[in-house]
Amino acid sequence: MSEIALTPAGPAADSRQGTGRRPPWVRALGLLGALGLGLTACGEGEAGAGEDAGAVDGEDTGLVIVASTDVYADLAEKIVGDTAEVDAMVDNPAMDPHSYEATPQDRLLIEQADVVIANGGGYDPFITRLASSADKDDLVFQILDGENHHSHEWTGSYENEHVWYDLALMADFAHEFGEHMGDLAPENADLYTESAEQLAGQIEELDERNRAVDAEGLAYLATEPVSQFLLLDAGFEDLTEEQFLAAVEHGDDVAPRLYQDALDIATSDDIDMLAYNEQTETNQSQQIRRAAEDAGVPVLEFSETLPEDTDDFLEWMDRNIDEVEEIVEAGRG
Repeated sequence: MSEIALTPAGPAADSRQGTGRRPPWVRALGLLGALGLGLTACGEGEAGAGEDAGAVDGEDTGLVIVASTDVYADLAEKIVGDTAEVDAMVDNPAMDPHSYEATPQDRLLIEQADVVIANGGGYDPFITRLASSADKDDLVFQILDGENHHSHEWTGSYENEHVWYDLALMADFAHEFGEHMGDLAPENADLYTESAEQLAGQIEELDERNRAVDAEGLAYLATEPVSQFLLLDAGFEDLTEEQFLAAVEHGDDVAPRLYQDALDIATSDDIDMLAYNEQTETNQSQQIRRAAEDAGVPVLEFSETLPEDTDDFLEWMDRNIDEVEEIVEAGRG
């Protein structure tokens, strides 16, 4: 499949420590069989959080959308509403998408799918492999290109595939996916554009609010880079060693020196919080958390998928920003 570079909207992220440029899109568009066309493109504020951005009153298309996680399923559903069926493979906060293994039910979902949403970047290969085995590569709408070691260059020595915490990019996703669905179902194109614009606007308001947090001068340590985009955009400095995060991302045990360095930072006055991912926790990360808590360092939990007590993506990110604001207020106090 050919690849066409797209320039994401939103502010540049070149200054982000360990992340570099905002990642490019890959969009594999599988149009309806009657069109016979496939192409690939490489690519709230508090008042708005929790509002239904996907109340789409359009014609039932009969299309089936399958996403790797409930994060993308929720965003897609806000755009298409009841005009298409939307399913997610990983929809349980007890599951770690990094190590998820596809089930026979997942294979059946892919067989029925008209659109497959993948994060890419090596995060959810289970869904792209299923799509490939079902000869549905051209139906994949993918945000990041390829596996981690094959993706585009970043300025850091590791890649962060957790791009749903990049709110500016998720606003781009809303626009791009709305356009894609309009191509697939022209009878609902105007409705999809309207709902995508509404969703993108709500996400942009959240992004503006997060960037206004102004955590400059404050720092954090992370046990896994899931929240990195959100925290760096808020102005925090990430004191986590890149080699530590690289080991975690590859599922390796952290080397003793790196582990000890993390313990030292976790118990020091250098950080204002520990960013903790319970879905990917290990014995080492649990020890780091205990050390931070014993030292009186606040711990904020960030997850890979929608928490059980959260209705949707907007409410989830709104609450994350609430908690970040509290940390900043405490750090300034």
